[in-house]
Amino acid sequence: MDLPQRKPKWNKTEWALARKRAIASKDPVCAICHTQIDLEAPPFSALAVEVDHIVPRARGGAMYDIDNLQLTHSRCNRQKGAKMASDYDGLSVQNPVPLSNNW
Repeated sequence: MDLPQRKPKWNKTEWALARKRAIASKDPVCAICHTQIDLEAPPFSALAVEVDHIVPRARGGAMYDIDNLQLTHSRCNRQKGAKMASDYDGLSVQNPVPLSNNW
């Protein structure tokens, strides 16, 4: 019987360094909505910068590898959750709520 593998423990110091490297080295454009990120936006606001894992940790993604990190807005990252780009491949995007009335 194979035992489940344990996830590596979260290291706050290592994450702070990886986050700092990602913010300094990547373009300040949200990887999800593709709009500019204001790096000076207050923390915890909807438009604040967040460093997101391309392959989520929940799916075995590297926690501190710069190649697995991307910049996003806080709100975009919350919507993404533990999903990956491949989860959306082949899906047609339809907005169930109209953007304006047909006057």
